[in-house]
Amino acid sequence: MGKRRTERGQGLLELAVILPVLLILLIGLVEIGFALRDYLVVVNACREGCRFAARERFTLSDVHDRVVSAGGTIRLREPLRDVPFLRTSSIEGLDPNTGVIVTDISTDYSGEPLTVTVRFFGAFPDGAKPISSTQIIDRHRPVTQEINAWRTDEGYEEVGNHIVMVEVFFMHHPLWNNPFVPLPDPIMMHAQTEMRAVGDV
Repeated sequence: MGKRRTERGQGLLELAVILPVLLILLIGLVEIGFALRDYLVVVNACREGCRFAARERFTLSDVHDRVVSAGGTIRLREPLRDVPFLRTSSIEGLDPNTGVIVTDISTDYSGEPLTVTVRFFGAFPDGAKPISSTQIIDRHRPVTQEINAWRTDEGYEEVGNHIVMVEVFFMHHPLWNNPFVPLPDPIMMHAQTEMRAVGDV
C-alpha cells in the first residue's frame, strides 16, 4: 500500500514539473500557427494586388482596394459584424494594422525611367523601409535592354516597359506574451511582389 502511494505521489510530482513546459510548448505552437496563417494571408494579398496592377487598367487606389479585399474578413462578435482582416484605416473602432505601398514605373527602351509613381496607404510600423524605386529600376534595366536587343535582332520594334511593385506591411499582434519568451508587439510582416508589363511607350 505504501509503495502504491509513493508511485502515485511520484507521478503527480513529475506531472507538476513537466506541465508548465508542455503548456509553454503548446502555446508556442498555437502562436506560430497563427503567425504563419497571417503571413500567408499577407503574401497572397500582395501577389493578388500585383497581378491586378499588372493589367494596367486600374488606378493605384484600385490596387490598394484589391489587396485589402484579397486579405479576406474576420467576424467580430460584439456587435456581430465582418471587418477586413487587412485594415489600412480605422474601421468601427479598430485600429489600422496594414500599410500598402504601390510603385508604378514606366521606362523607355533602354530601361531609363520615364515616370515613377509611388502611393502609400495605411499605417506603417516603426522600422518599415520600403524598397526604393532606384533599386527596382536598376534591377530591371539589364532585362529591358536584353529584351530590346533580342527584338532588334529579330526585326521587331523596341518597346518600353512598365514595372509594378506592391509591398504590404502587416502588424501581427501575438496572442500571448509570456515572460519566458518575450516577443515584440507588434511583429512586423513584410511581403513584396513585382511584375513587368511590356508595351509601347
